[in-house]
Amino acid sequence: MIKKFRAMAKPLIIIICVAFVGGALYLGGASFFGRGNQSVTYAAIATVNGQPINEYDFMNVYYQQIEYYQSMLGQLNRQMLETIRYSAYDRLVDNMLIIQEIEARNIEVPKDEIEAELADFKEAYSQEVLDQYGYTDDYIKESIAVQLKYNKLISEISGTIDVSEQAVKDMYEQARASHILVKVDSDDEQAWDEAKERAESVLAELEHTDFAELAKMYSDDSSAENGGDIGFIKRGQTVAPFEEAVFNMEVGEVSDLVKSEYGYHIIMVTDVKRAEGEEYELAKEQLREELETEQRYKQFANWLTEQKEQAEIVIIDPKLIAFNHVVNGELEEAIAAYRDAVEEEPDNGYLYASMGNVYSELGQLDNAVESYEQAVEKQANDGELFFILAALYQEQEQIDQAVEAYLKASELMPYDFYAQYTIYVTLTDLGAEEEAEVVNQRIAEIEKMYAEAQEAQEAQDEQETAEEADDSLIEVESGSENDTNDTNESDMETENASVEAVEEETE
Repeated sequence: MIKKFRAMAKPLIIIICVAFVGGALYLGGASFFGRGNQSVTYAAIATVNGQPINEYDFMNVYYQQIEYYQSMLGQLNRQMLETIRYSAYDRLVDNMLIIQEIEARNIEVPKDEIEAELADFKEAYSQEVLDQYGYTDDYIKESIAVQLKYNKLISEISGTIDVSEQAVKDMYEQARASHILVKVDSDDEQAWDEAKERAESVLAELEHTDFAELAKMYSDDSSAENGGDIGFIKRGQTVAPFEEAVFNMEVGEVSDLVKSEYGYHIIMVTDVKRAEGEEYELAKEQLREELETEQRYKQFANWLTEQKEQAEIVIIDPKLIAFNHVVNGELEEAIAAYRDAVEEEPDNGYLYASMGNVYSELGQLDNAVESYEQAVEKQANDGELFFILAALYQEQEQIDQAVEAYLKASELMPYDFYAQYTIYVTLTDLGAEEEAEVVNQRIAEIEKMYAEAQEAQEAQDEQETAEEADDSLIEVESGSENDTNDTNESDMETENASVEAVEEETE
C-alpha cells in the first residue's frame, strides 16, 4: 500500500490534444506556439535542447489531465496527482521535440487543406459550441495547421508501410469461446500437479455433463457465471497458448488441457468468424488502413523515444526533478531533490509525504515515519496521510501510535466507507476494541445515510411513476371523451340522414 502506487477531451478534442501511441501533441497553450501579445513572462519548468517549457503551458496540460482522469476515476489522491503532474511535463517534452522536428524539416501545409478541415470541423460543431469555448476561426485554423503538420511528420518518419494480406485476415478473424479455468496461484510444482489432476477430472466429466454447467461449478474465472463464455476474441487479446488453441479449433470442438501462466484451461469454441466471403471483402480495406495507421504510430513512438534519449533535457522545477529521480529508480537522488523542494516550500506537507514514500522504498522506515509525522503536522486535515502514517507505525510495531493515527484518519474521512471498514478491521486485529467500536459507529452512520438516500430515491421514483400513470389516465379519459363525442356526432348525422330520407319518400 505504501511502497507501490500506479499511474493511471471530450469537447473539441482536436483543439485540446492529439493522442497517439507513446505520446500526445498538446494544442492548448497560446504561448507554446508563440501566439498573442502576452505581457506576462512565465517561468520555465524545464528546457528541451535549450528551448523552455513555460509554466503557463505546463499548468494548462496538468489541469486538462486532472479533469480527464477525474472523469474516469473520480476523486484523485495525492500520489495520483503527483504522477499526473509528471505526466504533464513528460507530454510537453514530447511536444517540444515534435515541434522542433517540424521546424527542422520545414514542414508546411497548403491553405486549401486547412480551409477544408475548418469547414468539416465547423460542420461537426455548432457555432454556439465554438463560441462557448472561445474558439475563433483563426485559432481553429492555427490548431488544424499544427495537426496537419504533425500528421505529415508521422508519415515522413514512418515511410512506406506494407501490410500483408495475412495480417488483415488475422485482424478480421474472431472466435467465440467458453473455457473452464483451474487456476494456479503458486510457482510450486506440487500446486501445478494438483491443478492438472483437478482439470483432468473435470475434462473426464465432460463426457456426460454439459460444458456450461461444469464451468459454473469448477471454473476459477469470472466467466464461470456465464457458463464459461468469454464472448468473441481477436488475435492478440489473450495469452498465446489460449489463442493458439482457439484459432486452431472447429466450432463445437473441446480442447485437451491447455496450460497458460494462469493455470489449466479446457476450451470449447462455439462460433467462428472466418476471413472469407462478401463481408470480409467489404471490410478488409478499412482493416488494412487501421493496421497501417497502427504501425505508423508505433514507428513514430519508437522515433520519439530515441529523440528523447538523445535530447538535452534540463528540469528546473524541484518537484519534477525529485519525481524524475523516482521514475528512474534513483532513490537517494530523489531524497536530496525532495529536500531541495522542501526548502522552497517548507509548509507543503505533501513534499514530506513524497519523501516518506521514497524512504519506505529504501527500507528506511524510521526516516519514513519521521517524514510522515512532518507531513501530518503541515496537512493536519488530510486523513489519507494519517492512514499511511498509521500503517508505518504498525509496520514498526508502534501499536499505540498506530491506533491513534488510524483513529484520526477515521475522524477525517467520515464518509469514506472503504477507509472506515479497513480501519475497523485493522483496529480489531490490533486488539483495540474500544477504538474499533468508535469506527464501527461511523460505518453504521454511513450505512444509514446510504439507506436513507436509497429510500428517498425510491420514493421519488414511485412518485414519478405515479405521475406518469396519472398523465396516461388523463390522456386515456380525454381520448374516451373524444370517442364518445365522435360517436354522438355520428349517430346524429345518421339520424338526420334517416329523417331526410323519410321526408323525401313522403313527398
